Amino acid sequence: ETVYGQVGYAPSAYAPSAYAPSAYGRPRADSSSSHHSRGSDQGGFRPPAPFGRPPYSYDPNDVRFVDPSRSSENSATPETYPELRQTPSDTVIKIGTVLALKHLATGRLLRTDRSHSTASGSNQQLVYASRRNPADDDWWQVLPANQDVPVPGSIVSYGTQIRLRHINTGRHLHSHFGFTAGQNEVTAYGDQTLSDENDHWVVERWGDGGYAQTWKSTDAIVLRHYVSGMALHSHELMLRDDVQSVTCHGRGDEDVDKWRVALSD
Repeated sequence: ETVYGQVGYAPSAYAPSAYAPSAYGRPRADSSSSHHSRGSDQGGFRPPAPFGRPPYSYDPNDVRFVDPSRSSENSATPETYPELRQTPSDTVIKIGTVLALKHLATGRLLRTDRSHSTASGSNQQLVYASRRNPADDDWWQVLPANQDVPVPGSIVSYGTQIRLRHINTGRHLHSHFGFTAGQNEVTAYGDQTLSDENDHWVVERWGDGGYAQTWKSTDAIVLRHYVSGMALHSHELMLRDDVQSVTCHGRGDEDVDKWRVALSD
């Protein structure tokens, strides 16, 4: 048995327990939030404020900085987790699940590769939407937030912070302020040993947030950038042939903010 911090992990038996992150790993409950029934308009759902910080303003001029204590530096979080390749019949998303993300409004898949970089000041690896059937560059692995140490195979619940690491390049889905007019840039950043809080995303079920309920591949979701509060966003804006723009923008209440998991056949 290999032991990561205080958590034991037996490779032959993935624990079906829920991912129970630290106090920083999940946004606090907000008694003033209005949670509607599943399928209601996402505009009625207000996510809780990030831990120890002001409520989200969704203003691109409201620049917020990462917490340096929530990076990969001196983190107890394992650098790698076993890859879980699930068939579509296994709808429960877990720590380690390898998945693709389909943008529901356009049908294209979230993608990155080493041949595309941003045309803006960051010069980081570009994240974009492309194609409609999963290919090698469309796969991402679900990982815990920095400083969290869940057991591999733990079930992920809505409202939990996660990271998404690109299988082929090893970089994380990442966002930061600036470089895109009125919206925040989305890139692929870092590697197994380099990750910061701008790689943290809160997974929410479309409509009501679904906090504390199980993330399922059949649900429409919103991926909310934890630091800024902005949602992963795309639309029919082509940067070049079959390279659809992906940014971080707004409250997550538009149809163009909806994504759904695709799993291996």
